[in-house]
Amino acid sequence: MKSKITAPLLIIIVLFPFTIFGESKLFMMYGIKLGQKRNLVSELYGKPFKSHTFEDGYSYDAYKLDEHILVVESESKRPDLVWAIQIQGNKNPKYYGLNEINLGDPIEKVVSSFGKPDEIRNAFDEETKEELSTIQYYSYDRSRNFSIEVQNQKVSSIKLSFKGSASVSETLDINETFKILKNKNIYNIAQLLDQNFVLKEKDKKEYKISGNPIQIINSKNEISNRIFYLPNSLINLNPNEISENVDLRNNQNYIFGKYLKIKSGEEIFHIFFLKTYEGWTLKEVNIETTLKASE
Repeated sequence: MKSKITAPLLIIIVLFPFTIFGESKLFMMYGIKLGQKRNLVSELYGKPFKSHTFEDGYSYDAYKLDEHILVVESESKRPDLVWAIQIQGNKNPKYYGLNEINLGDPIEKVVSSFGKPDEIRNAFDEETKEELSTIQYYSYDRSRNFSIEVQNQKVSSIKLSFKGSASVSETLDINETFKILKNKNIYNIAQLLDQNFVLKEKDKKEYKISGNPIQIINSKNEISNRIFYLPNSLINLNPNEISENVDLRNNQNYIFGKYLKIKSGEEIFHIFFLKTYEGWTLKEVNIETTLKASE
């Protein structure tokens, strides 16, 4: 743990001009989202091997996993929420890094992906304040919301922190959103899904994200089938066939969501997006059939 988070987190839908994700900020790593309930992490990964609360009320839980450590941090005012996520070690599972960056990657890949860092310096031990001359600290915290530690020219730590809400367009960029789906990038699709995503099938059953969204969409189940594998999957929908496109507004006329209606074959998709502190998220997919029951 090398640094703490100091900005307050909005756990509400933000109703002022916001791109689909914030162009500069990310909100998910290891299938965990900033702002989600901290106890969900322990439900996924068991009892932490180490927990600590600092004098100022900041606290963290650390989980020892295969060749790496996962740390989630909270601030004093909302100890129940995840404010920072950090992974440390030699390697992490596929899609569990920060977008395309994983533990063990060469530093050249970081700079190629994220551009020039805001600052490069030696890291230091948070408790002893001792400088660590063999570990370099690449900070993207001013322009974005994450930092990278490098040892022997390879990524040894990634930390994602809450640094304010995403800046996204006032209304949803539909073409960009469908491009995310069609590109089949597991990380980006998991980031697109709202923390409270709901799939309502034509048989009236509801399916919700429970646990790690990357695990959900990277395995076979009702939600991943509807995203990838069925003939009428989300990745196969054509934005040119949208029959209804409605900006959802509150009483002050601010746009807080988007509703789309698309017919594909004998099915009609009702799709709802929300504008949140993460950016635009896919909140609900409601599917009905146009087939009439046989007499």
